[in-house]
Amino acid sequence: MNMLNLASSAVERCIKLGAEEAEAFLQSQRAVEIVLERAEIQSERTKEHRGMGIRVIKGKRLGFSFTSNLSDKSIEQACRSALRLADAAPPNPDWVSLPHREEPSRTPEGIYDPEIVQMNGSGLLSLVIEAYDEAKGYDSRVDIDEGKFTATVNEYAISNSHGVEAHDRKTLIWGLLICIAKEGGKASSMALEYDLSTLLKEFSPCRIGRAAAEKALASLNPKSTSSFTGKVLLEPDPASSILIAPIISSVNADNVQRGRSLWAGMLGQEVASPKLTVVDDGLLPGGVASSSFDLEGVPRQETRLITKGGLEGFLHNSFTANKEGKRSTGNAYREAYSTLPTVSSSNLLVEAGRKSLEEMISEVDRGIMVRRFSGNVRPESGEFSGIAKQACYMENGEVKYALGETMISGNAFQALNNIIEVGREVRPTLWYMAYVPPILIDKINIISKQ
Repeated sequence: MNMLNLASSAVERCIKLGAEEAEAFLQSQRAVEIVLERAEIQSERTKEHRGMGIRVIKGKRLGFSFTSNLSDKSIEQACRSALRLADAAPPNPDWVSLPHREEPSRTPEGIYDPEIVQMNGSGLLSLVIEAYDEAKGYDSRVDIDEGKFTATVNEYAISNSHGVEAHDRKTLIWGLLICIAKEGGKASSMALEYDLSTLLKEFSPCRIGRAAAEKALASLNPKSTSSFTGKVLLEPDPASSILIAPIISSVNADNVQRGRSLWAGMLGQEVASPKLTVVDDGLLPGGVASSSFDLEGVPRQETRLITKGGLEGFLHNSFTANKEGKRSTGNAYREAYSTLPTVSSSNLLVEAGRKSLEEMISEVDRGIMVRRFSGNVRPESGEFSGIAKQACYMENGEVKYALGETMISGNAFQALNNIIEVGREVRPTLWYMAYVPPILIDKINIISKQ
């Protein structure tokens, strides 16, 4: 029995057992993974996961169960377990309904690659070697500390008692290297670089190795500067951690409804600089988080969140949308088949500006550039503080020297209003699946260890 038929069969079983509404979410995942430690391959393995989550509703009471065994007996037990839990649960007065069937969205182009599906350990190893050789061959001072390369294939099927039937397949390949450079008995800070893509032909291990080596070399022989409050040029990764994570949290409708978002009640108001436009696009061709439907089976769409600094919308799954009498934006998310759906962004896109990174640097009278950030960001309040890694000092439009241990702190929501410029080189970031360019912000506290 194929995945969709298996999910549909489980839903029918739940209804026969007494559920008023039922949903089955079936997931199959295969991942090939290679891990490097101290420049040596430490593990090469293939991991496979398959399972089903069952959600049932009786009298506004929710029951949820899951199984990693897809035998008829195990699915029957999961259905019965979900129903028992529903019987014991208190009713949720805000419950309206599971999603109803809608016309499906088009399947985004470029999210499934047969070459990645066929990837095995030896094929992935050849990509690791390309990245390794590029980094080591770039400069004799560069050593590789750690690395990880993974190729995944995900397949989903969702069925519910309101006619939703959805099936999709996705691929993703990503890899990262952490390099260090040594010269004159001194070592640089750790430099991390990565790439990710839904298509093998667009994945570049050589770019990973070269960029990791460049970053490591650029942080040799660091100096310090006096502490000041001023301009910080964030490359895409630290921009994602410091600015995008609070945005994702603030436009999450569940957080808004629970009073956990500072942007609750602010639709139509200015929340950021006019330089900033942000869109969530679950149908982006080749998008690392693209799919034809979300993980409740609701069609994906494009949702405008911030337009020239003005707050335009929030992200919903079916539950949060029903609470407000609205339509879901197709942003239901699950960590795995063993979890209930929450709300999350898909491809969060920061609209590119017009200036290159070099042009942005040329306009900085005094400030620092941060390529990596290690610290704490509180998405609800926006407060952040941490170490600016792979940082450099800029003055009179030029990069002057690498910085040693330097701390930055501030408030992300204030920083969004203090954006000076948004760069034009947009890239997908690994941890938030957001497409982010470099962003220059002002009035950040910079403390450099003397």
